[in-house]
Amino acid sequence: MCGIFGIIHQNDQKIGKKELQAAIQLAAHRGPDDSGFWFGDKLAFAHRRLAILDLSEKGHQPMRFKKNVLTYNGEIYNYLEIKNLLKKNGYSFESKTDTEVILAAYDFWGRDCVQHFNGMWAFALYDGEKNRVFCSRDRFGIKPFYYAKIGEKFCFASEIKQFSAIEAWRPKMNRLRAYEFLAIGWHDHTAETFFECVHQLPAGCHLIYDLNEHSFQIEKYYALEEKINPSPTLPFEGAAEKFRQLFYDTVRLRLRSDVKVGTALSGGLDSSSIVGTMCNLLKTNNLKERQESVSACFDNPLFDESPFIDTLVSKTNIRSHKVFPTFEQLFFDLKTITWHQDEPVASASVFAQYRVFKTARQHNLTVLLDGQGADEILSGYAKFYAPFLKNLLKTSPLWAFYELVSYFRLHSQTALEVIAAVRKSSHFPPTDWLQPGFVPSPEKRFPRSVDSDVPACSLNLLQEVGLPILLHYEDRNSMAHSVESRLPFLDYRLVEFCLSLPDNYKIRHGKRKYLLRKALREELPKKVRQRYDKMGFATPQVVWMEENSEQFLQKIKEVGAHSPGIFVSDFIAFSASVLKKRQRSSYPVIWRAVAFGEWVKTFSASST
Repeated sequence: MCGIFGIIHQNDQKIGKKELQAAIQLAAHRGPDDSGFWFGDKLAFAHRRLAILDLSEKGHQPMRFKKNVLTYNGEIYNYLEIKNLLKKNGYSFESKTDTEVILAAYDFWGRDCVQHFNGMWAFALYDGEKNRVFCSRDRFGIKPFYYAKIGEKFCFASEIKQFSAIEAWRPKMNRLRAYEFLAIGWHDHTAETFFECVHQLPAGCHLIYDLNEHSFQIEKYYALEEKINPSPTLPFEGAAEKFRQLFYDTVRLRLRSDVKVGTALSGGLDSSSIVGTMCNLLKTNNLKERQESVSACFDNPLFDESPFIDTLVSKTNIRSHKVFPTFEQLFFDLKTITWHQDEPVASASVFAQYRVFKTARQHNLTVLLDGQGADEILSGYAKFYAPFLKNLLKTSPLWAFYELVSYFRLHSQTALEVIAAVRKSSHFPPTDWLQPGFVPSPEKRFPRSVDSDVPACSLNLLQEVGLPILLHYEDRNSMAHSVESRLPFLDYRLVEFCLSLPDNYKIRHGKRKYLLRKALREELPKKVRQRYDKMGFATPQVVWMEENSEQFLQKIKEVGAHSPGIFVSDFIAFSASVLKKRQRSSYPVIWRAVAFGEWVKTFSASST
């Protein structure tokens, strides 16, 4: 896991080392173990290394292979299998890294090499024969890759802040993306970012830069919707067994490491499944290493998952580390978190996650497995129930009624809320607290796909509004503390399999993630397996806002000073009224305004 940066000069000037050094230093947290540079004709690469595989100097990057040069961030979990295949075809290797395997795989397969990779990656590879730079981002966008044209230079980076090292850089706010964040909390839902002229390479895409023509094109190499192959003939028990086998293999691959591996444990189904599977794998391989987990807990019992965490710890005998984030730490950390995230954060849950990775590093856990992606592929969110019920009503009304009754027996959500969700169409909430000139016209808004059925809902969350923002938070929070986060549920084989299954394998008897509960029933304690609430990285944000309303109002006043022309003049009075009357439905607006103001202040992003 690393930080990368590159410059391609579009005229005859040489690239100076000063800018390159400054840019890669801004990503030093991503790779504290080593740094390196490579200079070619009109282009240069830089790298910061977090050593995970082969801790020796042989893992130094940028790495050369024949006429090719690679700067790479990520992990190819099946690198050993690919390496053995390449050896049979005459290749030899000097290191035990996956970096060298990528170079050899590109030499053998060309750009199709990524089709053989099971992992997460963002890299740039200079092809000396074809005089081009081949850039690629993994199937689901777990690892970041940004690019921008700054003056006469085409630059790419792991983090947006790295562009600020380029002399011609001028940070300017992308008003449309800022509006969508302020109005509904979206970001990372398009290739655009909060900064004008800075784009991210979409997930599952290549960027090929022609150094002769000084032009580039973006090609999509992975389309998840084309990989969904419905399997109606596979009985449920067979599907559960196949899921279990696949999941064990995804975890097995993600345990490959030359440093300590632990787990981010919330106490929910997803992270608990990972812990249980890890422990069984270690036991099967006669490894006596005691696993470790890190959890965010709270003194407020409404938001604390300690009882579930303790139940799993008791079952598995892992070493548990708990961190208790507080309101006092929240505003203290917010500036640093914003700097690491490059963009404003939509809730205080990002702060709790930040503290988890900080604690992991303090206990020398360089790699953490986490449960991102499980809800998206296994219908874990409440929003899945509306499209599930809507389609079930068309084919089996009586069964739909039974499901509805079962759902209400398990969940506190009322009948009116579910019925409203079934009938609901996407819409933007009122934005009369924003200046009229700041709000874009409807045709310029992001056209989010309709959740017409359960697979469409999964695709929407995986590719548009949902997972991309969570992956953004995960990557920046983990790398802020030089920790690599690995996500077993986003193994592409598991994703494709789950999205190909019938709806009622994932939702049944009112229970979401039904398949997971059955497939891993031996790994999960009964108390965890029979959880039907969904907390995620929940924090006492609402309580904090009510107990510390004056501090939030002070932050709003600071926002007005740093973000003129965005909020209406009486936004402070509006915020004060919301907090005084405890109108909780409007609390997210206040939080986003605070987070947005911190971003403007941190990056001096002009809105004009």
